[in-house]
Amino acid sequence: MSYSKSNIDRNNFSWFGKDNSRATLASIELSKGNVRGLGQFKAEFDYPISAFAGSNGSGKSTMLALAACAFHNNRKGFKPPLRSKPYYTFSDFFVQSSDETPVDGVKIRYGIRYDNWKRVGAGLRYQSRYKGKGGRWNDYDSRVSRNVIYFGVQRVVPHFERSVSKSYKSRFKPGNLPEATRQKIAKIAGKIIGKAYADFDSYHHSKYSLPIVNAAGISYSGFNMGAGESAVFEILTALFLAGAGTLVVIDEIELGLHEKAQVRMIEELKKLCKELKCQIICSTHSYAVLNSLPPEARFFIEANGASTVLTKGISADFACGKMGKADAEELDIFVEDENAGSILQQVLPLDTRKRCRIKPIGSHSAVLRQLASRSMEGLDNCMCVLDGDQSGELASGLKSVVNGTEASTPEEKDAVKSWAGERVHFLPGDTWPEKWLISEAVDFLENDIFGDPSKTATMWGLENDDQVLELLRSALLVDKHDEFFELGESVELHLERVRQDVCRLVVMARPEKFSDLIATINAKLP
Repeated sequence: MSYSKSNIDRNNFSWFGKDNSRATLASIELSKGNVRGLGQFKAEFDYPISAFAGSNGSGKSTMLALAACAFHNNRKGFKPPLRSKPYYTFSDFFVQSSDETPVDGVKIRYGIRYDNWKRVGAGLRYQSRYKGKGGRWNDYDSRVSRNVIYFGVQRVVPHFERSVSKSYKSRFKPGNLPEATRQKIAKIAGKIIGKAYADFDSYHHSKYSLPIVNAAGISYSGFNMGAGESAVFEILTALFLAGAGTLVVIDEIELGLHEKAQVRMIEELKKLCKELKCQIICSTHSYAVLNSLPPEARFFIEANGASTVLTKGISADFACGKMGKADAEELDIFVEDENAGSILQQVLPLDTRKRCRIKPIGSHSAVLRQLASRSMEGLDNCMCVLDGDQSGELASGLKSVVNGTEASTPEEKDAVKSWAGERVHFLPGDTWPEKWLISEAVDFLENDIFGDPSKTATMWGLENDDQVLELLRSALLVDKHDEFFELGESVELHLERVRQDVCRLVVMARPEKFSDLIATINAKLP
């Protein structure tokens, strides 16, 4: 479907392309080196909202980090939520362990439309950030001054799951937002969420905030809001506090919002761009978000080995088709971590595996939030497989999914609970995957299922099962989730290699443990 530009679009195109008073970010170019999955590219911005789509691992989050690091601010300037500094540096985003390849030999070139360049006055000019081998990023304080706010995916973590919010629940006090601003935020949020808010305020304690609203005569706080509702208030509050000309960077802008709310969110942000002359750069997997923006605002990132292919002006259908559109014959399986993912990769037959996307999300609560998000989007081609130690918490898990949606009536809540009940499943065992896998491996090796020497002993360069058993038993004694790290250290192999080897042997020796799960996954496929 072709996009029809609205009057707001035309107005935004007009001011964005020629206003030098807002320090507009006109382009980002990685002209040398490679930054966490991104090869050399150039992105040019023609519209105040820019959305980057792409498959997982394509470099979307890295692109947002580069954007957030384009500008500086003075020490007394606006401080973004939860920040102790009024600006961002590359070290805020590019955190590395000792074993990772450092970001070296990099040059990033920013095109900025600005009215106070030294010696050259106003217009489009360029600044560069460098990092040589083993060196530091150059001259942060020489960056152009501008308020920047970065919103990561943690914004959709409900306040009742935030330990800090719970600890300070009795210390939050009314903020200093003017009455007119509070009413304006309430009106905009109401249009997005689909509620009539009579009042809104942002309570504060230290650097933490908590939204408080009144709707239909009932007052409630962020502790009792849906994840998307709370995130909308957080974004709008920060934007109005930062003021006109702010650059807002949002990772996965659609999180926590159903499809209609996503469309309304983009429409309201367009209006704010027109009013406040602000700029928004976001990432997304959402068809609704992409389809609500003019083609000039859409970018698709593809990783091709060490290089990056950046396509501008793509259609929403093209982008979502490349990422695996919702109506494709595929199933998204959300798991907690790579251990669970390795188990499913080994368990599933090839024909099934081809049609599934296994996505490690994080904690079990993060997996359930993802399921809640899919429920609000009306997407059915998904399920989750939680670790076995969560199997006794099914009731609370289903409640968590319901709480993560915008269901309000008993009928709506029952419908979500029923929907989630068909999609929440568990790995075998009653403990975490690492312990269960290694315990099963110990059991079948003790019973000499494969004979002597076992395939594990051969693959790891050991002589017999007794040596393997000794190492497996030792691994069971270490701290939770460190089992495969310890095992890999013992045989001088990477933990991913030993994890796959143990998974493979358990699947071969105990196929009956997985038959019900395989049947469930096959039944979910279109």
